[in-house]
Amino acid sequence: MASRTVAVQSELLLVRHRRGDPGALPELVALWERPLLYYLRRVSGSEEDAWDALQETWYRVVREVSRLRDDRALPAWLYTVARHAAFSARRRSRPAEALPDGEDAPELPAAEPEPPLAGFEPVDVHRALARLSLAHREVLTLHFLEGFSIAEIGAVTGAAEGTVKSRLHYAKRALRTLLEKGDSR
Repeated sequence: MASRTVAVQSELLLVRHRRGDPGALPELVALWERPLLYYLRRVSGSEEDAWDALQETWYRVVREVSRLRDDRALPAWLYTVARHAAFSARRRSRPAEALPDGEDAPELPAAEPEPPLAGFEPVDVHRALARLSLAHREVLTLHFLEGFSIAEIGAVTGAAEGTVKSRLHYAKRALRTLLEKGDSR
């Protein structure tokens, strides 16, 4: 999840917004726009789609932020809203493409930890990430690049924790395979 500092800033901005401070919401947008756009670039079909989804995300946030009961849940809620905006756009533009859902997957047996991606250039990692399936790209982005826990990813995606663990396991394996083959282009 976001750093503790960002989480506290977000909670304070929500309090200010609820008290009628007109500057609080623009500050909240400024705080979260870059991380959300990064995530949306990974789950959207194009740069333009990511920007459209970001705009739709903020529209929905403005409309629905008053429904948020627990201010600490803001990061996961923001990513959930962004995910819905991105996937709605994908369904409109590519109705036949399968999107990840919350269906349960079999639990994986305990495995030895995989070594980190040390030794690979960041540009190669990002290229390989772009070649993965949407479900794999999403869990890797949320877990490693956004810092979300398995439970938080489950909350964002609507998937059971076992499903998230399974996707994460197979996503790491697929990413490593692409990188080791040098097949990230």
